[in-house]
Amino acid sequence: MVCHSFFQLMVLVTIFLQVRCIPYALQKRGVCATEDPSAGFLHKVGRLKSDEADPTSSQARKAPIEIETWFHIISSKSESTQVTDDMINSQLSILQQSYAHSGISYRLQGVTRHINDKWASNADDSAMKTTLRKGTYRTLNVYFQTDLQSSPGQAGRAFGHRGAVINNDLGSSVLGFCTLPDPSVNASSPASHYIKDGCNVLAKTMPGGSLDLYNRGGTAIHEIGHWNGLLHTFQGESCSPDNPGDYISDTPQQSTPTDGCPSQKDSCPDSPGLDAIHDFMDYSSDVCYERFTPGQGERMRT
Repeated sequence: MVCHSFFQLMVLVTIFLQVRCIPYALQKRGVCATEDPSAGFLHKVGRLKSDEADPTSSQARKAPIEIETWFHIISSKSESTQVTDDMINSQLSILQQSYAHSGISYRLQGVTRHINDKWASNADDSAMKTTLRKGTYRTLNVYFQTDLQSSPGQAGRAFGHRGAVINNDLGSSVLGFCTLPDPSVNASSPASHYIKDGCNVLAKTMPGGSLDLYNRGGTAIHEIGHWNGLLHTFQGESCSPDNPGDYISDTPQQSTPTDGCPSQKDSCPDSPGLDAIHDFMDYSSDVCYERFTPGQGERMRT
C-alpha cells in the first residue's frame, strides 16, 4: 500500500514538472537558433581578444568597412504579400543605423523575391541557398522567410531568442539563425564550402511585421551580429571568473539572457557592471535594443 501511494505521488510529481516545463520551453522561443560556436571559432576569438589588448595591433581594426549585401524574400503562397517594399527599406535603414557607430555599413546589391512553400518554412535550406546565394564568402546574404522553422536536428542546439513566445498562431518555431565565421574558409575556398553561409530571419520580425514586441527589425540586427563574429552577451551562462563569456572586454559578465526590457538587471552581482540589456547581442525586446559596444565594433571589423 505504501509503495502504491509512493508510485502515485511520483507520477503526480512527474506530471507537475512536465507542466511547469512547458511554458518555459515555449518562452525560450527556440529562436536565435544560431549553433554553438566551434572549438576552432573559440580558439580564434580567444586569440583576437589577446591581440586587441595590444594597442599597436589595433590600427587596422579602426578602419570602417562596407559589406556587400543581398536580401532574399522567401514567401509561401499563403503569405505572398506579407513582406512589402516599405518593410524591406525600413529593415535596411535600421540595419545601417544600428551598425553606423561600429564603423560598418551595408551596400545592398539587390533584393530577390521567391514564392516557394518549402523554402519559406526552411524545409530545404541547402537547395534554397545553393540556388539563391550571391557573391563571395565576404558577401552577406539574408533570407527573410515567412514561415521559418528550425532546421532538422537543430532544435537541440537552439538558443531561446529574446524571451518571446512563439505559438501556433505565428506558425513558426524560430525567429532566426545565422552562421558564425568559419576559420577554415578563406578566399581560395570553393563556394561549396560556404554555401550555407548567411542569415535566416523570420519575416514577421521586420519593421512593420506582425510579431508584437519584436517587429522593429531587431532580430536581423542580432543575427547579423553573429555573422560578423559576435556571441551572445551571456555566452557560457556563468558568473565564474573562468568563464570567458563572449570574449569581448567591454561587455559585463552576464549569466542569463534578458527577457523583455527591464529597467536594469544584474545576473552577476559580484562582477563589475550591470547586464548589457540594451546590447543587440542580448535577448531583450526590440524596443530595448540600442547599441553595440566599442569592443564589439572592433571585433566585427577584424
